[in-house]
Amino acid sequence: MHEFSTAKGIMDTILRVAEEHGAKRITEVNLELGPLTMLNPEQLDFSFQALSNGTIAKDAKLNIKYSSMKLVCESCGFVGQVPIDKIEDSSDVVSLLKCPKCGSNDTEIDEGRICNIRDIKVEKG
Repeated sequence: MHEFSTAKGIMDTILRVAEEHGAKRITEVNLELGPLTMLNPEQLDFSFQALSNGTIAKDAKLNIKYSSMKLVCESCGFVGQVPIDKIEDSSDVVSLLKCPKCGSNDTEIDEGRICNIRDIKVEKG
């Protein structure tokens, strides 16, 4: 389960950072995901909530913001962002790899694989 291991990494990081800063409770986690991580947001949130039980992150809200995908087209030279709200399945990804300018499939992904914790909100003790 890709989402569980990702949620575990997120949880380990936010608990460590919160402890380093003397936090009493984590109330919110803001995450930035690239569309090509292929993480299911519902499964990621479920895993996050399950892992937070019994920790200072219990009941913390997980907010997910999707970043865009940047393509470079070898055919026409296009370099640009391809905005994406959510990819439903792998066939959606394939269609997004076409150059929006010339329609070529001769593209390279320059951005879109990101999974970053943007920030966390805490209550200090």
